[in-house]
Amino acid sequence: MCVSEEFGTRFFGCILNLWLLPLVCGVGLILNIGCLIVFFSTRGHPLVPALIFLSFCDCFQLFFSFLVLFLPALHDFSQSTPYSTLGQLAYLSTGLLSPLLLAFNCASIWTICFISIQRHRAILRPLSSISSPSKAFKPLLFISAMSLLFNGCKWAEFRWFWSHDPTNSSDYQYILAHEPSDLARNENYHRVLDNLLYPLLVYLVPLLLLSVLNFRILTNISNRRVSFDHKSRYAQERRSVTLLISIVTMFFLCHTGGLAYRFVDQEKYNNSELFVLLKDIINLLFNVYSFANPLSSKSSSSKAQRHLSMPSLYRTPCVSGKLLP
Repeated sequence: MCVSEEFGTRFFGCILNLWLLPLVCGVGLILNIGCLIVFFSTRGHPLVPALIFLSFCDCFQLFFSFLVLFLPALHDFSQSTPYSTLGQLAYLSTGLLSPLLLAFNCASIWTICFISIQRHRAILRPLSSISSPSKAFKPLLFISAMSLLFNGCKWAEFRWFWSHDPTNSSDYQYILAHEPSDLARNENYHRVLDNLLYPLLVYLVPLLLLSVLNFRILTNISNRRVSFDHKSRYAQERRSVTLLISIVTMFFLCHTGGLAYRFVDQEKYNNSELFVLLKDIINLLFNVYSFANPLSSKSSSSKAQRHLSMPSLYRTPCVSGKLLP
């Protein structure tokens, strides 16, 4: 399919969406499912519930990314009409599942922060980390509720309607389509949500929190004098936190593009193929981060025994036959 595209931005977009994205999502799902199997067999550690929740979030994010990103891209590059079955699936996936995709992305980011807070408290103040196992899931339920509330308004950014195929005289050739609602076009709404709340709650605060906590843990471990019998344990901790710092770096690299995207004048570059390619790269990087999360999870499990973006970030078929950016 990509061979028919001219060598340029659309060719690279085709390779990225139809080959790299499914590969990242598929391998990431396998890694996270493997982590879940390990975590369910080692339930005694206080961090295991959070790690299970993190892997579930990453699994759902990768799965929904396949539906929300791959299907519209397949519709685009196959040059199918919006009134085809693939076009209807593209409408439904972007309109119904993209808010859930963003919610799982937020929940994954906030859970990584929660895990870092728990590790920081356990290493710097070991006695304060003792808590009842019955309370382990309460913060996670709070994270899941807040992520849904934070991204629930995205469903209101779509206005749904039935669209009839003008090229088909049959009265039954309709599809359920959507277009941006009045809320999606409201400038004040986007200033508050996309230029203020999202950068703070999903990028700046998590990045600052992850950086400071993991740096303090690594500094504490490096400066602590321990007996010979415990040196192997602290060497393991040092390797663990070093890996977490690499995850912080991955967070910065994979989410900075999504932050910058929200401050770009989209109407100015809407029809630019290069801009569409950059959005595809941003979407791929979100999933690369979920792909890398099992590395952090494996580090924490060895102690126990052991990413939106606005709806326009996704391709959407329109009734005129051209994909909206």
